[in-house]
Amino acid sequence: MMKLNNKWKWIISIFFLGFSIFAGKMHQIKGGGPAGSPSTDALCPFGGLETLYSLLTKNTYIEKITPSSLILLLATILLTLVLGRAFCGYICPLGTIQSLLNKLAKKLHIKQIKLNSKLDQALRYAKYVVLFAILFTTYKAGSLILRAYDPWAAFMHLGSGSEIFEEFLIGIIVLILILVSSMFIERAFCRYFCPLGATLAIFTPFSVFKVKRKSSSCVSCKSCSKNCPMGLDVHSKTTPSKTECISCGECISSCHIENTLELNGKNLTLSLAKTAGVIILIAALVIGSSAITGNFKTSLTNSEVLKENNSLNANNIKGYMTIDDICKEFNVDKTTVLQKVKLPLDTPTNIPAKDLKTILADKGIDFDVDSIRTAVKELTQ
Repeated sequence: MMKLNNKWKWIISIFFLGFSIFAGKMHQIKGGGPAGSPSTDALCPFGGLETLYSLLTKNTYIEKITPSSLILLLATILLTLVLGRAFCGYICPLGTIQSLLNKLAKKLHIKQIKLNSKLDQALRYAKYVVLFAILFTTYKAGSLILRAYDPWAAFMHLGSGSEIFEEFLIGIIVLILILVSSMFIERAFCRYFCPLGATLAIFTPFSVFKVKRKSSSCVSCKSCSKNCPMGLDVHSKTTPSKTECISCGECISSCHIENTLELNGKNLTLSLAKTAGVIILIAALVIGSSAITGNFKTSLTNSEVLKENNSLNANNIKGYMTIDDICKEFNVDKTTVLQKVKLPLDTPTNIPAKDLKTILADKGIDFDVDSIRTAVKELTQ
């Protein structure tokens, strides 16, 4: 059986991993949009950062990003300012998968790779390059132009059938590389390439609580360093790296000498149970208050999605929209649209266009969402 030192961390981590998989499956079943289920992008705090420029300059969210992403980003930054990179240590599902695979690898006696210190330190800067590249291209394009390369988006679409290879082929390759590498270097992606980790690392030095070691009682058994998922030399420093430590508590729970490693603030020490409580409290307060006030929206209305520069744009018609929805928003006649698209007049118009495509294909009728876009453009010009 794999040893999981900090049980509180693992309870929270497994919960969020399970929730993410459930949310991804529900999105595949129900689809997106107001009547669907939240997408991967709507539940990812990094999306809030990707849309920030568009929000500040145009007061609009880029495609696929919703208000919930921004709120999750704010909650994650607040959590970081209190506990350091606890999001990485306790919540991030991809981080959890990497750690679980690494523990399995060790159980199978797969030899671990330890990079020399100079190469390790140099690679840790790579995630800032990745962060800059993503934000620069996203802000310049005004869209999630690199989404097809996103390993987490690829993971969340694994149950979508062969279509995943059309949209996320590169993302799947990146995901496989991450999973394989994690069996030789725990959390290799987190250490060297994660853009959200790079973002949170910028805020971590300002956190209230940090892991601290009492050198007076430390016996240098190195158990803490051995169990650190980020490969830090915890045993040799008063405080592990101010940017790389993910506050996961694995070092604290593995320490054999009581009170030698602790999560300390100025005049307060948090136990691992209290740390878990603070994480849940911050998440509940930020997400709960925004949900109560109606600001935690995981989807935009059809009107919000279709509008661009305050005008309706037929190019923004989505597959989750029904023909009824589209005709209502653009104020066009349904019968005329069906005739334009060359569909029978008894075609059901109250189901999502992407589902309609499948239904009509079974009847030998060729149809896709682009034909609706073209028809609406011609009717509204």
